[in-house]
Parts: sequence; C-alpha cells; structure tokens
Amino acid sequence: MSARDSITIVTAFFDIGRGQWSKEKGHPNYLQRSSDKYFEYFSNLAKLNNNMVVYTSKEFVEKIRDIRGSKPTIIVEIDIQEKFKQCKLEIEKIHSSSEFKSKIAPEQLKNPEYWSTDYILVTNLKAYFVRKSIKSGFIDTDLTAWVDFGYCRSDDTLNGIEEWKYGFDFKKVHFFTINKNFKIDSETVDKAILKNQVFIIGGAVVSSNEMWLKFSKIVKNCQIALLSKGLVDDDQGVFMMTLLENKEDFQLNYLGKNKWFNIFKSYDQTARQSLFDRVKNFLHLY
Repeated sequence: MSARDSITIVTAFFDIGRGQWSKEKGHPNYLQRSSDKYFEYFSNLAKLNNNMVVYTSKEFVEKIRDIRGSKPTIIVEIDIQEKFKQCKLEIEKIHSSSEFKSKIAPEQLKNPEYWSTDYILVTNLKAYFVRKSIKSGFIDTDLTAWVDFGYCRSDDTLNGIEEWKYGFDFKKVHFFTINKNFKIDSETVDKAILKNQVFIIGGAVVSSNEMWLKFSKIVKNCQIALLSKGLVDDDQGVFMMTLLENKEDFQLNYLGKNKWFNIFKSYDQTARQSLFDRVKNFLHLY
C-alpha cells in the first residue's frame, strides 16, 4: 500500500442553530440536528487514524481534542461570524430578496439553502478550509479530503477500516455522486440550484494538494458568479458549477443509488466488500 495513497482529512464544525430547527417552528423533522448529535456523528469519523485538520469555534476546541485523543490532529479556532461578516451580508441580502424567492419552487422554500444565511456560509467554506490548510503547512500527505464533520452517522459507515487510504488519481478532483445518469450543462446546473436537486454530494471531495489549490480558485469564481446573478446555493450547487469550467479536471465516483454514505465502503483499499461491489464501483462515470 503506497504512502502516496494516505489521505489527510479536513473538516469543520460551527453551531448554526440547527438544534432549533424544530417542527414546532415550522421546519421539517429531518432538518433538526443538535450540536450533540453532530459530535455523536463525529466520534465515528474521529476513530480513523488519518491525519486530521478541524476548524471550529472556541467553545468546541477542547471537546474535539478529547474525542480525537492522541490521533494526529490540528485544531484551528476561527470566528467565522467576524471573518466572513461581509459575505453573510451579501447572502442575507439575496435571501431576503423577493426576486430570489420568486425563482424558487414554493415547496423548496422551507429548505435552508433558501433562507439560512449561516447554512449557506458554512457549506461554501469547504474548499477555503482545505486551501488554508495546505497554505498553512498543515498537510503532510499527497492526498487531502474534505469530509463533513457529521458524515459518519454510525460506526458502520466506516466499514471496519482504521485508516482511510485509496489510490485516487492525483490529476483529478474527485466528486462523489448518487445519480449515475445525468448530463452536465448550464440548464442542469440551474435546475439543481433552483429546485434543490442533488447530483453531487457535498459530504466529501478528494484530490491532490495541487489540484485542491486549483479547485479552490474555481469554487471562488463560481461563488462570485452566483452572487452576481442574485443567487446563492450550498456546496452541491456550486460544485456542479465547477464542472462546467473544465470537465477534464474532475472525476465523478459513483456511490450507488441513494448511497450517500458509501465512500468508505466503495473507495478504500482495505474495505470489506464483495468483489462484485468493488468492480461495480470502480466503473467511474468520468
């Protein structure tokens, strides 16, 4: 197993008040998730022996350190409310715009993409955090992955692995998809943004550090372009936009229909899965 296949995981957690998104307050049941629930999920991801960089606010630093224990971890404290104050104002201005709301399907307006400024902010910082980690010298491996803090909903998500390694192509930015058949064009992207359609999951992205730096610039340009059109979206919509820039830089890795949490089962060198599953999931889309 090549050392070049080792992966540093970058993740982050900030309390955006999701614990108060209750049904009693008019939100769908699936949206409510307390900070304790996120840390319960993170305790599963934290079992991995991979190097890890975690961005968080001051009140969660010690809790993250306790969960990771002696595993190689860099914790970066950051006040996103202060640092990204201007970004929040721009997002809020669009969210409160009647023109923006008129473009959204009425049944989708309950989803946080279309009303939660903090949700849009934190989901759009993923490439920024990875870039910051690389530029700060926090990354010692050739591959780096963004993985959501709450990605591992149960211990089973890890599929029994102790350290995540996989031979991802260094020349590609690796997205993961639950939708095997879809075309990449501007019309598809616009529909995804306005109708909350999911083609690429936002929970994980993997690439070499060189490609991450290139990717982060594309992400920023797409975010600026979206704002200039009076629109905002979470990471999934922005990631789709990046595909239009240069498809050759990207590889879509199929997880299976609605298999959101199959990354460690399908893309790990030591994962316990059948030969059939290995072959099936090795057949990438791009």
